[in-house]
Amino acid sequence: MPSMKVTVPYILAEQTLVKLMRVGDQLWRLSDEWFAKWGLSDSHYNVLRILNGADGPIAQTEISNRLVSSRANVTKIIDLLEKKQFVTRLSCQDRRIKKVSLTKLGAKFLSDTQTEVIKFTKTLMQPLSEEELKLLYGLLEKLGKQ
Repeated sequence: MPSMKVTVPYILAEQTLVKLMRVGDQLWRLSDEWFAKWGLSDSHYNVLRILNGADGPIAQTEISNRLVSSRANVTKIIDLLEKKQFVTRLSCQDRRIKKVSLTKLGAKFLSDTQTEVIKFTKTLMQPLSEEELKLLYGLLEKLGKQ
């Protein structure tokens, strides 16, 4: 039986979306591979940065919202960070809420690795000029406001 083919029109929006997802996935994988040298993933490092930028301890649900990640996944991420003594969970009156705080060791880790992480990030983004990075950032901000 001959295979069936359908003529699919070229739609720039669709092609751009697919390209964006592929590039995002590729960058995420490269980043996870790079952070593995510390026994972490990109998401672990992002949680540390979220906590570092917070005014104090924050709820796991807030971390989940900022990561766009499931609460179960955030729990696993925080479990590992707690095991490494980079974060600590704090008791709350409402036992359903778990607040998390960056420890001194976690802050030291961020401080010690910051230069290396910035260098890695610049290497990944090297194909783009400073002007192109600004343009891309602005376009992604616009796209993310939907």
